[in-house]
Amino acid sequence: MLYSNLYVDEPLERIADDWNYLHDKVIKQFFGFKEVGDNVVGIRSVENKKISDLGINKTTPIALVETRKNFEIGPNGVLEVPRHPFSIHVTRAGTPHHAQHVFGYWHINDKDEIVLTLPPDDAQPGRVIIVMGKPKGRETDRFAWYCEKCVTLLFMRELRSGEDFRKFWAAEVAAVREYNSNPKNQLCPDCGHNNPLGYSAMQPVDKPEERAARLQW
Repeated sequence: MLYSNLYVDEPLERIADDWNYLHDKVIKQFFGFKEVGDNVVGIRSVENKKISDLGINKTTPIALVETRKNFEIGPNGVLEVPRHPFSIHVTRAGTPHHAQHVFGYWHINDKDEIVLTLPPDDAQPGRVIIVMGKPKGRETDRFAWYCEKCVTLLFMRELRSGEDFRKFWAAEVAAVREYNSNPKNQLCPDCGHNNPLGYSAMQPVDKPEERAARLQW
């Protein structure tokens, strides 16, 4: 792929921070997901020591807790995926994945997702950088719930995000609210287990029952 030369009128030292995604004035653009070329990029801050701290200060829409765990569903069932400082993990397209206390469903996307974990640096909290291929055409993002006991699919909604990725967050909240609206959605048809409610990634919009679910799983 060919690129044109890039010219800027200002001295580089005056605009260097604009290209630093972790700079205070830039990182706010990535609290959700921001489209960058052929990718979408999200940056999450590890701001909470304890689960009970989640959503108290509401300094960012999506703030992480240190004690969270990350999971994927593969051929052999649910697998915990460790996060090590300066490590990169790739969630392959089509793999259901869930981050404890971050989003209360299993996310399934049609693009690979790369996660880079950065440790705290002086006063700056730890960060998690997420880079995902931007969906195109008929490609989708799915919001799914599986039984926590037997991994039976309980409920799923799909967004054709390749047509307009900007609809992701509204679709996420709508899927969570629809799943929570009927107790039958949480009851596993195979093993009879009653599963917890869902919650969106955006902590400030939590209803009381969604916050209770966030603290649970």
